[in-house]
Amino acid sequence: MYGLLDGDIVLFRCAFAAERTRWHLAWTPVFERAPDGEAKLFQGEFRDHEDFEFKRECTDRLDEVCPGIMSRVEGEDYKIWPEVQLEPLEHALQNVRTLIKRLCDECQINPFELKVYFSDSPTFRHKLAKTKPYKGNRKKDHRPTYEEKIKAYMKEKYDCYTGVDEEADDLLGINATKYGPHGAVIISLDKDLDQIPGLKYNWLHNVHYDVTPEQAMYNFHMQLLMGDNTDNIPGLPGIGKGKAAKALHGMETPEEQIQECARMYQIHSGKKDWQKYMREQGRLVWIRREAGELWDFEEVEENEWTVGELTLEVD
Repeated sequence: MYGLLDGDIVLFRCAFAAERTRWHLAWTPVFERAPDGEAKLFQGEFRDHEDFEFKRECTDRLDEVCPGIMSRVEGEDYKIWPEVQLEPLEHALQNVRTLIKRLCDECQINPFELKVYFSDSPTFRHKLAKTKPYKGNRKKDHRPTYEEKIKAYMKEKYDCYTGVDEEADDLLGINATKYGPHGAVIISLDKDLDQIPGLKYNWLHNVHYDVTPEQAMYNFHMQLLMGDNTDNIPGLPGIGKGKAAKALHGMETPEEQIQECARMYQIHSGKKDWQKYMREQGRLVWIRREAGELWDFEEVEENEWTVGELTLEVD
């Protein structure tokens, strides 16, 4: 059996574990006397300084020492800045080796049976997203210092693959489908991969589980309704996990579930062209089973549509 590992998560967790950010706050500006006796601000110099583990602690302290949000000016009344404190690169690489060995032992596979997948960027989802920029809520500068060095090390030591226009999730889905539901185990922390039937291992909670094809399709339809705030995929406004589960309650087949999703989009999307919007959301949340695959559904007639006992007229 193969182990299919989400390399992005391993890389970022091990890289960030090797660095620590301290947040600095300086206040009480230093003034100097000009020849004419007038006091002038000595630009960039502050008499008082403290550092904190979290930025929120900085802002809370700032409220105490420099009250008046509207009156204070950054750079003149105070200054806040981060300082990254790095452990040696070897510590980060040791984190990678230790974690991957533990994952292999836990899944009872040897390192030669492990395949590691990384994301490409940008991906096809960045091009498909029209309503909101895909992952547009992510901080572009929030990258670990050792990212490229750790990735290079992993590619040298393990059997690694990088997507072309795809994310690691898609490569995991494609290869898990190729090997069959019990021919490989997906090793990840990402709930999106529960759309793929087969064996899973979540190492954070030390949980092994098996997703049936029926559960996989249900998980996708739940995601279709909810969207994904992490990736800036809006889904349906106001529909969270509870409302999505309530909508799909009693819908036992994928055919019933997709009809209910379509009914929900028609009612709750607030868009006249709700089918186009639903297609966009579905393609963004769908994890590929085949290379180049794009999710789709059969559109209904625009003038009338019936689901169970409910008939909706569309203008």
